[in-house]
Amino acid sequence: MSLIRVGVAAENWTEAIFAAGQLLVDAGHVKPEYTSAMIRVVEELGPYIVLIDGFALAHAEPGSNVLDNAISLVVLEKAVDFGSGKMVSCVFAMAAKDHSSHIDSLGRLAELLSDEQTRNTLLIARNKTQIEPLLSGVLGE
Repeated sequence: MSLIRVGVAAENWTEAIFAAGQLLVDAGHVKPEYTSAMIRVVEELGPYIVLIDGFALAHAEPGSNVLDNAISLVVLEKAVDFGSGKMVSCVFAMAAKDHSSHIDSLGRLAELLSDEQTRNTLLIARNKTQIEPLLSGVLGE
């Protein structure tokens, strides 16, 4: 799956979001401006995108910068602080063409992350093949 990268080096939260967004850009799901918009959301609203310990969901408003609904995932080499001491190792980037798709994607992701074993597997993953089966039906591929 081209929407997953494991062992990504990031010095800070902006680099982490950029890496997750770039996967969406490279796969043709969003325009490059969408990644900048995801970063602006955190700059303006703070680290509310940190869903639970270790996991963040970067996203921006649905709109013309979204070409297809998709979710990407980067598993960071080392956790980074997203603000207020919220340390994140797994960054999902979500692109939704409309509000309904946004809610649908959130639901699928919430269901995935509700399982403690799945979360632990994602946090310690060292290669894509360890986590690809867990993410089928969630990512945009």
